Amino acid sequence: MTAEQELEVNAYVLASSRLRASSRGYKALKTLFEHGNLLYWCIGKDDTLELAKILIHLKFRYSHVSGGLQVLSEHKRDFYYLVMHRKTVRNQQYKNTQLSVGKPDRYGDDKPGWAQQILANKELHK
Repeated sequence: MTAEQELEVNAYVLASSRLRASSRGYKALKTLFEHGNLLYWCIGKDDTLELAKILIHLKFRYSHVSGGLQVLSEHKRDFYYLVMHRKTVRNQQYKNTQLSVGKPDRYGDDKPGWAQQILANKELHK
């Protein structure tokens, strides 16, 4: 993983966290990515665990070490290829695809589907 890609991951996670740039959490997250680890004594155990919740929400992998959190270069690489890069590839591959629920082509407009048939049977047996 190149240094540019690592900086791109750092910027993406910091922007996606939606923390204010002047907040303690933003500075702690920035420290975590710059140095690779963040110890409990820096911002407190409770705030460090809140920071871990943000990483979980962003689907960013991290490690718990004795006394804090650690981010390895493998975690950044996985995030880059599995989360960031995946979205761009998926959007380019399937531009005109629409997701549909069920199988509308199985039944014509005049034939009821299975759910309508069950409801109709219940009404007949009343």
